Amino acid sequence: MSDVNANKDTNIDRTLYFMSREDEELQTQALAKRYDLPYINLISYPILGDVLYLVPEHDAREYFIIAYLKSAKEIKIATPNPGNKDVQQYLVQLKKKTGLDTSLSVCSRTSFTHAVSLYLVFMEEKATKQKLEISEKEKKEYKGKIKDLEDLKNKLVKVSTSDMLNVIFAGAIAVEASDIHLEPEDEDILLIRYRVDGVLTDIVRLPIATLKTLSSRIKFLSKLKIDITDKPQDGRFDATVSGVPFDIRVSIIPADYGESIVMRLLPRKKEFITLEELGFNKKHTEMINGAITKTHGIIFNTGPTGSGKTTTLYAVITKLNKPGVKIMTLEDPIEYRMKGVDQSQVNVGKDYTFANGLRSLLRQDPDIMMVGEVRDSDTAKIAIQAAITGHLVLTTLHTNSAPAAIPRLIDMGVEPYLLAGSINLIIAQRLVRRLCQDCHGKGCPKCNKTGFKGRIAISEMLKPTPEMDQLIKQKATIAEFTKLAKEQGMITMEENGMEKVRQGITTQKEVERVCKE
Repeated sequence: MSDVNANKDTNIDRTLYFMSREDEELQTQALAKRYDLPYINLISYPILGDVLYLVPEHDAREYFIIAYLKSAKEIKIATPNPGNKDVQQYLVQLKKKTGLDTSLSVCSRTSFTHAVSLYLVFMEEKATKQKLEISEKEKKEYKGKIKDLEDLKNKLVKVSTSDMLNVIFAGAIAVEASDIHLEPEDEDILLIRYRVDGVLTDIVRLPIATLKTLSSRIKFLSKLKIDITDKPQDGRFDATVSGVPFDIRVSIIPADYGESIVMRLLPRKKEFITLEELGFNKKHTEMINGAITKTHGIIFNTGPTGSGKTTTLYAVITKLNKPGVKIMTLEDPIEYRMKGVDQSQVNVGKDYTFANGLRSLLRQDPDIMMVGEVRDSDTAKIAIQAAITGHLVLTTLHTNSAPAAIPRLIDMGVEPYLLAGSINLIIAQRLVRRLCQDCHGKGCPKCNKTGFKGRIAISEMLKPTPEMDQLIKQKATIAEFTKLAKEQGMITMEENGMEKVRQGITTQKEVERVCKE
């Protein structure tokens, strides 16, 4: 009952706050009208760093003015005190200094305070040279104060906007999150979520005004256009946490109440693990090892986004990466750098697609190729041809099961007679959460009270046989391929998952969650 009352109190406080803010902006509009000047709300305005610094921070605070827009002929200045004579004198001096005309607008004091906070944001960005850094001292400090997600929530509610991004990243790394989501939930609220062990978890809800500050800094770090808010943008930036370098991939799209931002955290120095450590049982490991010992042919790994396909292929490449072997990859994007492997990234904007890139790779005479994904007919056909002509090809495909891969490739236009002799192995996999080894699923601080810590693969594998080749030539259905595969001993993903349930590694509910179509 106390939680209900607390939520009511929070909602009342929030309502009163936004009513007060609305009243402040209405009064500011009336003030602007009285002075016959334009009104501006800087909280929702995309101010660029080089525009902001046209007025030094000291002057901004002394004269209560802020530069918020610059054109070829004019600088627009906002102030909450339009009656201040010193402001007019300052604008005259600014015109002499820049050679540009100036025009004055009226903003609220809250709006002005928000804009002034951007000086610190841009100053930190310049100091870090477009790199986010969290020192060992800061990491220890955050770790001492953030013992679980509830502590992180409390920290984020109280932290200054200039420190917020650092705390968000420190928290994400502390709980081993793979992604950070900043989502405008409605016109008032920003929701911050982490993806931990494949599951999105709500972290904290903050005033929507926070999004603007975070968005500006993230865009600046990612070298994206700060003033563009109505189009998708993708970028990346470097981050260092306690000396460990991370590659941060950024995706921004316009949403109903502002921009939705997703950041993927990729450690630069990754220790690649073995197939056994990924969770493949003895039989499946032997099937993979048998398929990769062949000098030619193609191996498909299938499953939805986030099912660990690429991680498995990296484990295979690590096993194959030996002197005397030329390995090349074509990825979108390159997730992890591997020594001794020539890695290339597709660039659709420059017409360097998977199909065109694969043609280029073949001219480099590789022994082994990894193609990030077969997305279209051209890529599928070229990959199959490469497998037939003496190359070992590793790639991924989006299907729900191993038997479904063959009809999918035929639908893409690959001739059945080419498939019948070129496929070494088809893998299908998902990732299930492991039961926490400290609390055995009960929930403890180490697993953030979820009962799970880490993930493990469950899989099914289809190895072509003469009987399977006959079905390929007949363009059989998924059901027919599945029936024959089971008759020939294929262990389904659900069966493999239940094997891990019996071993106490995961739960039946978790297996059912990831296996449902």
